[in-house]
Parts: sequence; structure tokens; C-alpha cells
Amino acid sequence: MQTIVFIGDSITEGAADHERGGWTRRLAATLPDGWEAVHAGVGGDTIFHILARLEQDALIYQPDILVLAVGINDSRRYTAGRYEVKLEDFERGLAEFASRMRGHAARKATRILIIGLTPVDEPRTLPIAEDLHYTQIAASDYDAALRRFAAQHGYGYVALMPAFEQAGGAARLTSDGLHPTPAGHALIAEAVRAQLESWL
Repeated sequence: MQTIVFIGDSITEGAADHERGGWTRRLAATLPDGWEAVHAGVGGDTIFHILARLEQDALIYQPDILVLAVGINDSRRYTAGRYEVKLEDFERGLAEFASRMRGHAARKATRILIIGLTPVDEPRTLPIAEDLHYTQIAASDYDAALRRFAAQHGYGYVALMPAFEQAGGAARLTSDGLHPTPAGHALIAEAVRAQLESWL
């Protein structure tokens, strides 16, 4: 049996997909025989939350494929202007992830796929709750950091912002300006499955 682990935040967890439990479960339902999926999305997670639970929630399963979806919570900012995780600290966290995966490679060769960020609908995310804000420019900056990181380390990368824009954008495909609707989750599942096709 081969294993794919999905680790990430509330979007990875399946938030707002009341139909089928999110893009990871939609994708898992299409895996070929001989594959099993581990769903390790936790709402609110940043790169440093994921690093804290990487071993117990992902690497313990000795995955053949590890799918990392992170960054949107790192990019959120507060009214005073403070970001949850500054961009340079986000990049430092990603570097630590790569270091951990190099160490893990001695035990198990694991293919790594990085999921790009989805766009936000600012009329509904400025703020989204109390003094919590998500902006498109920040999401784009953190997404660019993910793209650079994946290229630097030879990881796969799935660009979601273009796919969302082609399908109507965040205004149409998010339930609250941030979390994808069921149609948005279906779009993510399709894009990720296309990238994984040659790995399965």
C-alpha cells in the first residue's frame, strides 16, 4: 500500500465544502487501487504549526507523496499592520521544512508537492473577522514565495490563482472571501490531481 499525506490549513481540512468534505477527500476518492490518503489539515495553521506536527501527523506514515498546502494564514495581517508570519519568516519556515525532508529522505524517499494559494475576495476579507484581514497582494506575495521554494528544491507546484481566475475568481468560488465553495474545492482537486497524475 502506498500513502499520500495532505498537510495544511483549514482549506486542506475541507472548510466550507459541505458536500464532499474538501478537495483532499475529493481527490482521495479518485486515487487508484493500492493508495491510501491521510488527511492532516488543521484550521488556522501556519508553516510553524505544520513544522511542529510534521513528524507526528505526516512523516510517521512514511508517505510516498507529501502534499503541503500552507501560506494563507501566514499572510493574514491585523489592523495594526502586523502579519501573522512575516514573509521572511515564512521563507525561513519553508527552508526548515526542506531541511526536515532531507533528513527524512534517509528513511524514505518522498515526493513533495506544494499547493499554491487561492485568491481572496477583499470586499469580504477586509476584515474577515474582528481585526483580521486577508489581502490579495499579500496572498500573491506568499504564493510567489511558495513557487520559488518549490523550484529551488525540485518540488512539484500547483498554481491555483490562475485556475480560480479563469473560473470566475474568489468572488464566485469562495464562501466567505477566503474558503472555497464546493465548486472551488472541486477545482483544487482537479488541478492537484492533474499534477499528481504521473506520480500515481
